[in-house]
Amino acid sequence: MRTFSIQTLGCKVNQYESEQIATLLRSYGWVESDAQAAQLRIINSCSVTVEAASKSRQSVRQAVKLPVAGQPVAMDPPGGLKSRVIVMGCWATSDRETASRLPGVDRVLTHQDDIAQRLKEFLSEGTAPAATPPRLGSVGAHALPLLGERQAQHQRAFLKIQDGCDARCTYCIIPRLRTSLWSKPPDELLKEARQLVAAGHIELILTGIFLSAYGQKTALRRRQSKAAGNPLARIIETLCAGVPGLRRLRLSSLEPGDLDDDLLQVLRSQAQVVPHFHLPLQSGSSAILRKMNRQYTRDDFLRLLDRIDLAFDRPALTTDIIVGFPGETDADFQQTLEVVDRARFIHMHVFPFSPRPGTAAARWERDFVRGPIVGRRIDLLRRREIEFSLAFRSTFIGQPVQLLVERDAARPPAFASVRHGRCQRYFDVHFESETVETGDLVDVRIDRVTPTRTFGTMLSIAATRTELCSA
Repeated sequence: MRTFSIQTLGCKVNQYESEQIATLLRSYGWVESDAQAAQLRIINSCSVTVEAASKSRQSVRQAVKLPVAGQPVAMDPPGGLKSRVIVMGCWATSDRETASRLPGVDRVLTHQDDIAQRLKEFLSEGTAPAATPPRLGSVGAHALPLLGERQAQHQRAFLKIQDGCDARCTYCIIPRLRTSLWSKPPDELLKEARQLVAAGHIELILTGIFLSAYGQKTALRRRQSKAAGNPLARIIETLCAGVPGLRRLRLSSLEPGDLDDDLLQVLRSQAQVVPHFHLPLQSGSSAILRKMNRQYTRDDFLRLLDRIDLAFDRPALTTDIIVGFPGETDADFQQTLEVVDRARFIHMHVFPFSPRPGTAAARWERDFVRGPIVGRRIDLLRRREIEFSLAFRSTFIGQPVQLLVERDAARPPAFASVRHGRCQRYFDVHFESETVETGDLVDVRIDRVTPTRTFGTMLSIAATRTELCSA
């Protein structure tokens, strides 16, 4: 039996692509295992920040040194085959030479490679693949299998519909790594969505490097074609109408320029689209947004909030914020706080600015904001996140919400009947039941909230996983 493991760092797109690699390996007869027992160890790396790149290097070193079944690293794993290590992803692309020189690394695959073909060649160096792979989606680096199997980690499934970016935000290295804009053809997208739902994923999350560039040749909105309307709106309509059993559809992110009248109308009219929107703010200061080369202003973002509030009942909003961008003054940060207070985000991915080599912002050393100031600003945002999340969830006390029951890790016996699931508005709810199964849809009444958790009482099972999969 040939075994493999995949460690994924970074974004939702990386998670999706790891699932594609796993699907391809299984088609060749390989079996997924934990890293210690794996004959093939793959690290899907991240390079979005200096810290992410460092963590990727560290993960590779750990994979190479990992003892197998308690034996020294020089020993072979179970089965008598020496473990081999492949590094792929954004760090592998940005620092290919560094990755290649790490002791124990057998192969480095980049975004410019035909990954499916190179992986097949690598496997054939040992034992030839045992089976013909499934039909592949698109060409080149995107020639990886369409997903049609159950994704193990969550009830929700990622569906990558777009790749590449040329917007060139001054802090971001990704446009230098994922250089070619690509959109999944509608027929492949529809087929894959149907396969994922048939496998039990009734909730899909549309993701991409720059999601609103779907169907476009560029991520620069001033250069995008508007002749045929909004391609993202059209594909959402196609999925909602053409995928039986699809109950929930989320978008990974939206920016002010994305939400034109066409897309807003589609989001409002499709019952599967959930009232949760991830809106990456980055900064509430127009001056800092210009330095970041973002494609919107503070006022644009405020108008986006107004449009969403008018269109949806109590929409759940989440965001990304960079703290301490070069030149960020107290006044700039105060403007960020004002936008945050207006939006009342229930969750914020808050990052201290990371000077990523190869980006414009990394060269602005004279304007860097030093540690203690950044730490205080992050603390202010964290406090607001707790406050706004608690207040938002409190508005649902006494009301029913519908949950998609999630898989639980091993639970102590005292909590064997405690389950949890995510509602349409993103937050997680804990409840007691000895009958529900992972993947069921259940109706739960919200009883109480704490700063970190929400608790409810189960009212009924709206649909079992078996019923959902056979719908």
